[in-house]
Amino acid sequence: MKTQGLIGKQIIGAAKLGKLNIINKMIKLIHLIKEEAIKCPVATQNIEVNLKHRQIAIDRYGYGPLNPNNPNIKFWKEKAERWKLDSIEEAKSARCNSCAAFNITSKILNCIEKGLSSGEKEVSVNESDDSENAKINNEKPQNDDLAWDTIDAGKLGYCTMHKFKCAGSRTCDAWITGGPVKDN
Repeated sequence: MKTQGLIGKQIIGAAKLGKLNIINKMIKLIHLIKEEAIKCPVATQNIEVNLKHRQIAIDRYGYGPLNPNNPNIKFWKEKAERWKLDSIEEAKSARCNSCAAFNITSKILNCIEKGLSSGEKEVSVNESDDSENAKINNEKPQNDDLAWDTIDAGKLGYCTMHKFKCAGSRTCDAWITGGPVKDN
């Protein structure tokens, strides 16, 4: 990348002139640039934003069922009728884990893990800001294994359409064939 080459040359030049303060500032700038490239979606880091977006998916797009481990006959019957399908079983085949908006790339799963293992975090974004990205304050790391257990148990991914952490065994009216989104 041209920017990194230019910054590197400036650091070397500053070092030759004995300007350590400038070097430290440039190193901080490099770290900020790297952080910018690996931001996580807000909802993966902030439970309030996640719950807000999930509730919108429930209210507007029929996200559910509440507990996919139960039969949920009424829920699936309504989906089959809405989609004009012949059977409940056909409706059940349209789950989030096979939706084209369901992102389970390693980057997104790491973002989800980071948000879960750190507990509630301060997010530097206005609550009214539905921006895709947030810079988080990592202060209270907890047990990473518990976060991965939660991700596995809930079959979690990230819904790129509705912008929230999504359980793969659920569905919504906006389901799109062709998923999930995975690493290449």
